[in-house]
Amino acid sequence: TSLAVVVNNKYSRTGSENDLDETIQLRREALSLCPPRHVARGMSLINLAGALLVRYRRTDSEDEHDEHDLDEAINLHRESVALHRPGHPDRGASLVGLSNASLEWFRHAGSEGDLRETIRLQRETLALHPFGHRRAMSLNSLATALSSQCQYSCAGSETSLEEAISLLRESLELSQNSPMRAMSLLNLAN
Repeated sequence: TSLAVVVNNKYSRTGSENDLDETIQLRREALSLCPPRHVARGMSLINLAGALLVRYRRTDSEDEHDEHDLDEAINLHRESVALHRPGHPDRGASLVGLSNASLEWFRHAGSEGDLRETIRLQRETLALHPFGHRRAMSLNSLATALSSQCQYSCAGSETSLEEAISLLRESLELSQNSPMRAMSLLNLAN
């Protein structure tokens, strides 16, 4: 997995599709070495799903990886959530991964059920972070999902919009001297 991390870092710097594809291949190999009850399986699932989600976001609708990558990422994240039961230290990472993939699926397919799932997952994630930087990130993510609900549905949109604004204001308070502040300001302005 160290090689996958280094190749992924290279991809982050260069943006090379070949590096991303190699990262995915290496993460698949790492996952294949982690049977169902292996201690590292959950994080291997998260890492592979994350790389697939990155590739999905990079591709256009004509690409062979498009929908398959997103579908696989969601399935891998669901498995990681199942492995990381409430109380597990990696549960938050599993929930964040699944909620991000679920929000992408909503944007792709327009299913309100996916958006409701995203919001539910974001609320659970927020409950895991009562303070600090991770709370600010969770507040931002939940606000983004609620804002999406306002854009795509009239049902409860005023309440969702007010909640999103309130969450972003709290995020701003928590991120006074953080790079997260810029994201909170941008989201609040939108």
